[in-house]
Amino acid sequence: MENDFVRWLDGCCSGIASLEAEGGARRVAGDVEAFRDVMHEKAMLLAGMAREGEPHIVALPERMREKARLRLARFTASAENALALDSVFYMSALLFPDEYRDGEPNDLELFRDEIRNQLQAEA
Repeated sequence: MENDFVRWLDGCCSGIASLEAEGGARRVAGDVEAFRDVMHEKAMLLAGMAREGEPHIVALPERMREKARLRLARFTASAENALALDSVFYMSALLFPDEYRDGEPNDLELFRDEIRNQLQAEA
């Protein structure tokens, strides 16, 4: 049975992937305003992660909870900075390290996989 926190992260990852795909299509089509709107939506989703994730964190073993809270807070802080700057570039770069290559997992997917692997290793 999948952990509730991991299930929640899966949903977040899917939502981000959908927004990234939509944003990419808007950018390729040259629709700058629609691209900006989609990246703003992505940043808003990430900005709410610490608050939205808190009810799901309790599904983790107690020793993993603080690390999870800190990671969610980092995602939230980065997104809030991008929104405060109103930078579409910053919003589009959220979750992607400088050395990112297409097809690789983003930082949120890596976090989800790390949590999932830790839980499976202890099962």
